[in-house]
Amino acid sequence: MTSRICNTRQFTVARGLCDWLVSRFPRIEISSNAVLIIRLDAIGDFILWLDSAKEFRKLYPDKKIVLCANAVWSGLAESFSYWDEVVAVEKNRFCSDLFYRIKVLIYIRKRCFKVAIQPTFSREYLTGDSLIRSSGAEQRIGSQGDLSNTTGQDKAISDTWYTKLIPADVAPLMEIKRNAEFIRGLGVKKFSGGIAEVEKLLDLPCELIPENPYYVVSPGALWGYKVWPASKYAELIIKINNLFGWHVVLCGNLEEKSICDKIVELSGCVPIINLAGKTSLVDLFEVIRGAKMLVGNDSSAIHIAASTCTPSVCILGGGHFGRFLPYELEKKGSGPLPIAVIERMDCYGCGWRCIHPIKPNQPFPCIDRIKVDQVEYACIQVASAVSEKIYS
Repeated sequence: MTSRICNTRQFTVARGLCDWLVSRFPRIEISSNAVLIIRLDAIGDFILWLDSAKEFRKLYPDKKIVLCANAVWSGLAESFSYWDEVVAVEKNRFCSDLFYRIKVLIYIRKRCFKVAIQPTFSREYLTGDSLIRSSGAEQRIGSQGDLSNTTGQDKAISDTWYTKLIPADVAPLMEIKRNAEFIRGLGVKKFSGGIAEVEKLLDLPCELIPENPYYVVSPGALWGYKVWPASKYAELIIKINNLFGWHVVLCGNLEEKSICDKIVELSGCVPIINLAGKTSLVDLFEVIRGAKMLVGNDSSAIHIAASTCTPSVCILGGGHFGRFLPYELEKKGSGPLPIAVIERMDCYGCGWRCIHPIKPNQPFPCIDRIKVDQVEYACIQVASAVSEKIYS
């Protein structure tokens, strides 16, 4: 059997068998002073969790804390003192490469953790749940969760892999509040949660520091259907340039370079620095920190802006409206909350299971309907607030 196999029925059976065998793998009964925390979701989820993450030091002051992290953001996680060790897991490979999966599962099992915790609300059967099972920890703690990323049948099975499930309110909650709910369930009764204000992580190299005042545009997203069109971003950039004269810094990963290149092409003579594919995640924090504002889709960049006290405007659809954005929080700290620009539709809250026809290479209708003038107005509000802060 090759190490990379498509997700056929045979592979699914083989994966399940290997998981079961690893869960029976003998653990050397040694005294372990370590707590395992499993968090494999996306960059934005990690940033929203940071304020709650720091509480694990209070819950386990005398324990070594090991974070099992998504490799996409594990390098960033190493910048924080909330844990003593970071174990990176390539999430997609963990689900598709049988040999890699077995290697990771055995490694986690052989560490002999006494306590394993998965704080993710929308659990996934093949990733976080499977790692909890393989840990064999005496205490295996997770959230009661929901069915966003799993089926009722799979959840009924994986629920049995935990020794304790923290109750969760069935009413919708903004993700920061949901993370705080889990921490309260662990014993920090008065914890309410908030935005983690991330201090400076590094000094940027000269080539990443714009010489003129600038704002950031982050036009990518985890899904193409959540991306506002390049033509609208270009029109907005031209308008903002005419209003304020700020330079533009485009940010994104290598996969988002094509839309950034398209925006440059459509924006004419506007001064643009295209950093797509040229920054690490840690670099991105500092580029955004130095900006006048950030404009982007519903993506990690918006949450980075909040954590660096950078004003931001988010072009927001309705799939998970209220869960990740807008920020329904009491204002804390010195930073502004993101401004969400929306075009409300009756189908809001669809969980991105769109009921409308979608044109090829076009975003969801709730995003496509958002007009440039709406976003421009929000940017003017932000720019006015920035100017008042500078000259007051």
